[in-house]
Parts: sequence; structure tokens; C-alpha cells
Amino acid sequence: MMELSSFVLMLLKMALVITILVMGFVIYFRTRTFSKGNSGKKMKFNRKRMPYNAEINLSKNWQVNPFIIEMKVTNTGTKEIDLYAPIIIFKRWFSKRKFKVLRVEHSEIYPILVEPGKSSYLNISLEQFYNTAPELQLAFRMCVEMKDRNGKIFRSHTIRLKWF
Repeated sequence: MMELSSFVLMLLKMALVITILVMGFVIYFRTRTFSKGNSGKKMKFNRKRMPYNAEINLSKNWQVNPFIIEMKVTNTGTKEIDLYAPIIIFKRWFSKRKFKVLRVEHSEIYPILVEPGKSSYLNISLEQFYNTAPELQLAFRMCVEMKDRNGKIFRSHTIRLKWF
């Protein structure tokens, strides 16, 4: 008999494992297609556009201990959306501290109307919060939530302000 090197045996084993995984994947989705009918064939990974939907993104100027947070509110829906003032939530372990933004540079701009596909930007200075409530300097994380006129709440992802 012919002797094979360990490298060739390893390649054959890997090819066998990959073949079994591909076959399992094909069988799984084929049975899924037959069990669900025509709807099982439609595998879309893009999100369905809802009439009223908004996305809130937070970005910070520094990776650690930022002092300015930029909030970007984008209307990803198909209709205009009316959003109330944002609520800024500082989190530390199991405690939360919430602040509502009433004015921006001495002018009331909320509720704000955002058209489909358009964005609204707001720079949030953390120094004003730290001056009024010094215990906020111990907060690790921060997020923002906004309500629309229908009562639906939109939340941003939580960003890390500091590690400990």
C-alpha cells in the first residue's frame, strides 16, 4: 500500500469536514424551504423599511474620557417623524441617572420633525453634566432615548465613557 504523509492526511480530513458542513447547510435550508413554502426561499438580510422608524447613533471625540458626544438621529422610515427631546442616560453598574435636553444653545428646538432619509445632529458637552452632578464622572456608560408623538421609544446603542 501507499503511505501518505501527515500533511496529506490532514488536508483530506479538512476536505471531508468542509464537505460535510456544506452538505448539512444545503440540507438544512432545503428542508426549511419545503416546510415554509415559497416564503422560505426568500432569504433577505436587509431590513424591512417601516413607516415610522429612527436610528440614533452616538460617537465620541476621544476613545477614553470623551468630553463631547455627537448624537445623530436619522429617519430610516418612509414617513416624517416627530421626535420629542432626547433623554440622556448615564449608567454605572446597576444605577441610572436620566437627564432631559430642554434647550440647545438657549433655544427650544424640540419636538423636531425629521424627514425620511434626513438626519439631525446634536453635540452634547459632558462638562455641563459633570459640573451640575459630580457623581456622573463615575458613570461608565451612556445612551440616549427619544420618543415620537405616537409613544414609540427609540434608543441608541450604549457607548462606554471610561473603563473603571
